[in-house]
Amino acid sequence: MVFVNTRCYNFHGKVVKSVFFKKVDATKGPLIKLIFIYTVPIILSTILQHLFEVADKAVLGNMAGSVAVAAVGASGIVTSLIISAAVGLSTGTSIILARYVGQNHEERIRETVDTSLLTAVGLGLAVAVVGFLAAPPFLTATKCPADCYEGALLYIRIYFAAAPASLLYNYGSAILRTLGDTQRPLIYIIVAGVVNVALNIILCILLPQKVAAVAIATAVSQIISAALVLWRLCHFEGVAKVTLSKIRFKLSAFGQILRFGIPASISQLVLPLGNLQIATAINSFGVEAIAGNSAASSVHMVLAAFPNGFAVASTTFMGQNIGAGDVRRVKSSFWYLLSLSVSISAVLGVLTCLSGRFWLGLIVGREATAAIDYGMSRLLHVVLFLFVSGINGVFSHALQAFGYPLFTSITNIAFTLGFRVLWMQLVYPQSPMFDTVMLCFTVSWLLNMLLYAVFFAFVYWRYTRKGICKKI
Repeated sequence: MVFVNTRCYNFHGKVVKSVFFKKVDATKGPLIKLIFIYTVPIILSTILQHLFEVADKAVLGNMAGSVAVAAVGASGIVTSLIISAAVGLSTGTSIILARYVGQNHEERIRETVDTSLLTAVGLGLAVAVVGFLAAPPFLTATKCPADCYEGALLYIRIYFAAAPASLLYNYGSAILRTLGDTQRPLIYIIVAGVVNVALNIILCILLPQKVAAVAIATAVSQIISAALVLWRLCHFEGVAKVTLSKIRFKLSAFGQILRFGIPASISQLVLPLGNLQIATAINSFGVEAIAGNSAASSVHMVLAAFPNGFAVASTTFMGQNIGAGDVRRVKSSFWYLLSLSVSISAVLGVLTCLSGRFWLGLIVGREATAAIDYGMSRLLHVVLFLFVSGINGVFSHALQAFGYPLFTSITNIAFTLGFRVLWMQLVYPQSPMFDTVMLCFTVSWLLNMLLYAVFFAFVYWRYTRKGICKKI
């Protein structure tokens, strides 16, 4: 079995066992304990990433006002659309790497790691160009208000300048997590995040253009996190170690990454695409609605880290055990992960809605009562039902581990894109209110969950009763 290096050195050069950097062998040991050891750093990493985004908006809200916050919020649909599509390919890396780790296939592990990193850099350069050129038409298409258009455009172009670093971090951290190391990516996020917050404050004081200051701070933090992940992979012990002078692009490995990554990439892509009409409708309510929705979205994303962590763990725990042929452990992994995701998400959703005005006020300012009202609508219609999204996440990643990313992609297209477009075309015009827009999220989640449940039951039955599993 291939895992991360768990050794560290004292000042005398003696090798000692690291307490913090504990390896996770998904195929052996007590599952619940291993799930928490593996998942908690992922959750914390995601929370910190979104907290740093909240810090961006909080600094802007307090130093430049709600128009600046709206500018960053209006840019979100564009950045997430392009970055999500590119990062989605890293799911292909996670799927096939988990299987190879379970099978202890050293050559394939090495080829997958090298090819994934080269793909990240090449794709990052392409994303930087596309993002720079596509920003104006996207902002126009979403009817970005004139008073925050220039700020949103500036933020997007600075943000995409660091796209190669962003993708390198995402692909590199996906590799580390699949190999069992979820703790070092957490440390790298902390380091980059502290720099981000510090630069936010310093640059907002020094620069007259506050949106540019926040964008520069974000770009620098992404470069730092990418450098740290690459450093870790270059100092890895085992077959997954990266030697830059020997790194090679393997066409067959790239084909495997595309085979499983493209459906996942499409799944990531349709989310912001499905939200384009929603963003357009939100923008039509004005700056306060954009600011309130942006603030609530930040709270939502922080909370979504919990179900997302268990979903990501599904790929690793189920993928490795499928590769190892341990049916009992595959079954246990799924039910533990699903139960934890649902219970934790439900509790957090209720608690957040009860204290929602407090958290929203921290971001947009206590005096922005209209923005807070809009934000509360999102919390009550979306965050309260976060547990449904959690169920979908575990189903989706479990099906990907079984080798069915295409089905998850088709399902996401149907409900995240198709259904939401129909809702905004047919339902919203009948009741053109902000609450109607928010309700679209919850209904699409529920319908998505029903289809996932039916197909997963079939795949699960074939695997557990018939021993049939799709080969990679």
